[in-house]
Order: sequence, then C-alpha cells, then structure tokens
Amino acid sequence: MVLMKKGSIAAALFAASMCFGTTAFAQQETTPATESAQASGQFSKEELKTFLQANTNATKVEKEGREALVAAIEEESLTVDRFNELAKAHRQKKLKETAENPEEIAAFSNAAQAIVKLQPEVREKVQAAIEEQGMTMAQYKTILKAYEEDEDLQLEIRRIVHAAE
Repeated sequence: MVLMKKGSIAAALFAASMCFGTTAFAQQETTPATESAQASGQFSKEELKTFLQANTNATKVEKEGREALVAAIEEESLTVDRFNELAKAHRQKKLKETAENPEEIAAFSNAAQAIVKLQPEVREKVQAAIEEQGMTMAQYKTILKAYEEDEDLQLEIRRIVHAAE
C-alpha cells in the first residue's frame, strides 16, 4: 500500500503550478480543523478499510496523471529535470538567461500550458476514485491528515494491510 501524501503530484505539476499561479491539487481543498483533530481510535475499522481502498485507487489515478504530465513535457522535447530547471528560472524571472534558445522557451511554455490544462482533469479523477469507495474528499483528507500525524493510526493501518495480505 502506498499512501498518497500531500504534494506528491509530479514535480512538473508543482513547477507548473508555481509558474502559472494555479494551486497544487493537494492544497485545493482544506480540511476543517475540527475534523483533523480526530485520533486513530475515532475511526472504525471499516472506515480505515474504505480509506485504504480509496487511497489505492487514488494512487493509481495519480500515477496515471504523473505519466500524462511527463508525456506532455517529453512531447516538447524536454526532460522533467530540464523543465523543472526552466520553471525555477521562470519563477526567478531568469528564463531568458537560463534557456538555451527561444525554441526551448517556447517548448517550456507549451509544456507548462499542457500541464496546467491537465490539472483539473487529474484532480477530478482522483476525487472520483475516492468517492467511488463511498468516501467524501473531506473524510479522506481527515483520515489522511490523522495518518500523517498519528503514529497509532499508522500502526493500525499497517495491521489492516498486513491482515489483508
């Protein structure tokens, strides 16, 4: 089991988000403070099993989304590393100095625009994958936040995973 963590969308998505002012997926929705205060004992075993299945599905969709982002970059004859270098330069207003030529700037711009267009689609697919399991995004994020902060909940989820194997 691989838990999808906040900010785990591909580096390219993050870079494009930073360049063009679009909020990264993981930061799109916020979890109310009252929900995030739940401890591991406040989730039933069934809720945790549902969360695990939702996470598995969301992780698959996220992986497909990352592959689409990488393909958009590579379609412009850039590597992800080079795209990220150019994105960093763009944020620092040094793109012209960093790019090898105007064609590379155009390739970066085209790739970044493609990535920005893919963001809502990936976000919707991840949400659908979670909701297909009968869980709302708020419920999912509440358990995910608790998982990230609560060692007892991490242990409980590991037990569930191992029991299912």
